[in-house]
Amino acid sequence: MIKYTATYLLFPLLFFLFINFSITSFSQESEDVEQQFEDNTSLQQEENDIPPALDEILDKKESQPQGSSDSSAATKDSESTSPDEPNVRVSKVKIKGAKVVTKQQIERIIGTDFPSIKFWVKKPPFDEEVLKDDMIRIQRLYANNGYYDAKATYELKYNKDETRVEIKITIEEGEPIILTDIDLKIEGDLSDEIKKQITDAVPLKVDETFSPNGYQQTKGVISEILYNRGYPKSDIEGEALVNRREKWARAKFVVKPGLIYKFGVIKVEGNEKVASYIIEREADFKEGKIFSLSKINETQANIFQLGLFRSVVIDPVYNDEEQIADIAIVVKERKQGSVKIGGGFGTEDKLRGQVIWTQRNFFGGGRRLEVSGKFSFITQRVETSVIQPYIVGKDSELSGTLNFQRDDVPSFKGRSFLTTAALTKDFWKYYSVFSSLNLQFSKIEDSATRTPEERSRENFFLTFINLGFERDATDNILNPTRGTVVSTGLESSFSALGSDVNYLKGTIELRGYKEYRDVVFAKKFTIGVIQPFGSTQTLDIPIFKRFFAGGSTSMRGFPFQKLGPLDRNNDPLGGNSLLVGSFEVRYPIYGDFGGVAFLDYGNVYTDEWSFPLQDIKYAPGLGLRYDTIIGPVRFDVGYALNPEPGITRIQFFISIGQAF
Repeated sequence: MIKYTATYLLFPLLFFLFINFSITSFSQESEDVEQQFEDNTSLQQEENDIPPALDEILDKKESQPQGSSDSSAATKDSESTSPDEPNVRVSKVKIKGAKVVTKQQIERIIGTDFPSIKFWVKKPPFDEEVLKDDMIRIQRLYANNGYYDAKATYELKYNKDETRVEIKITIEEGEPIILTDIDLKIEGDLSDEIKKQITDAVPLKVDETFSPNGYQQTKGVISEILYNRGYPKSDIEGEALVNRREKWARAKFVVKPGLIYKFGVIKVEGNEKVASYIIEREADFKEGKIFSLSKINETQANIFQLGLFRSVVIDPVYNDEEQIADIAIVVKERKQGSVKIGGGFGTEDKLRGQVIWTQRNFFGGGRRLEVSGKFSFITQRVETSVIQPYIVGKDSELSGTLNFQRDDVPSFKGRSFLTTAALTKDFWKYYSVFSSLNLQFSKIEDSATRTPEERSRENFFLTFINLGFERDATDNILNPTRGTVVSTGLESSFSALGSDVNYLKGTIELRGYKEYRDVVFAKKFTIGVIQPFGSTQTLDIPIFKRFFAGGSTSMRGFPFQKLGPLDRNNDPLGGNSLLVGSFEVRYPIYGDFGGVAFLDYGNVYTDEWSFPLQDIKYAPGLGLRYDTIIGPVRFDVGYALNPEPGITRIQFFISIGQAF
């Protein structure tokens, strides 16, 4: 397979080099070579400053007749390689000396393919001409980051039969260009607040590295700020002077904001089954308010997240005379019904599968009907839900749910029917609240017990209320690397409402994530208490309402649910008090593979408000992660330092998603 040919490279390469290395904008002072670039020109280099390796490539390309093909520059796969020519493939690529830019950035811009760590994937073919061009690409990458004198060289190490080659790329980064002065002139009648926002946000800083990337980013940042403050037609003129020999640069920007605009009316097009008001109410702006691009983007995201459309396009229509931007929203509806089928494997529930049928815009109003079935070796559940959005304004929904479930977990076997009416509301950016009224009937067929009274309890009827609050400021719901989560919940059951038991159940969970040089430090702490009252005693709390710990997501040195009190058969009894925590260090290994070192700790206690620290259990361990689009696939090994009798010290877990 031909990867590159001289014919393919000739015209695009000469055109690109003409644009990027033209001499239309430069000046000389004495013997110092300087570089000047303005608007409507790229960041220019003088012809004399072209690296020698690039001169060689230019000479070679220009010396070839038009349309000719240099066989040495063609990359051939095994299918197109002649029998007499050895088939050389890349076995390893090493990059040394890269500090300013990451190895991942280099890997993205070069033409030489890196070999996969997957042993079953064929090694990529090797082409030394492509590798020579890669050295220029690397130098150009460094120049765009302010290191104009960076050099990149390579060494090759073949195996005995010359069918495999190891590539070592060595980079000498050199000294950066330092910005000595920046002149930012803002014309027009802008408020002091906007001027300060622009000044503070400019990426280029005096006495720091100057780079073409930073120069372009500065213009983009200023334009974006003005766009979001009602100036969609601003003009930013820029000019920079670079002295490569003395390693300094000066930059100048003239900001012309233009006219200020306000939002006008909304016009919706393309909707057939979905009412226009459902779309309009998702707008993050109001007519007459100052125009903002970020408000448009947020509105587009809100409409798309309704799940009713396969495309959402929002265009402002400017009226220059009235300084108004009317908003045209064009949507394309998706099929209102869909079926999702999924499956997986976990150490605790073994094989699992899930089927979800969704009917969107169910009888209008943007509501959804969902019927789902979940089946595994420990839980089988059929659930029907109707969700009504916008029940108390934006980012709110009311749901009604019917749930039939059968459980076969280490602590008990049983069947239950649960009906729930729940209200959720998101507000500001990170906060959400939750409340629900629940009716549950459960029949316990077999469970871990301590007393004859417990064995005699088979049927439970509960009426309980749930209240919850959460602040989630993490950067990714599937694989967070930064931010914090605070989650609290309160559950109450009263015999006055017909419930068999009286209790208050409260939990608090704290999570935090911090990333430093691609290493993520994660921690979690959970505490919970169940307080019985009235005629209900400690041991009267139904087993399916007690706290349990141990398993792939909490205390990985213990089997699923088996941290805490056990009966004579080593079956978990659960408890009325919970204290568990974890600390993880997540680090990259290679490509999509990562590793984890963790320490889990905690215990489950029979009595409420009982947290004897001398009974805390500890379990360090190691894990392996493989990133996928649905979250990381993980394999963890935990070692219990002080297990209960009958509990194996070493536990293995396989699952999807981070432990927390």
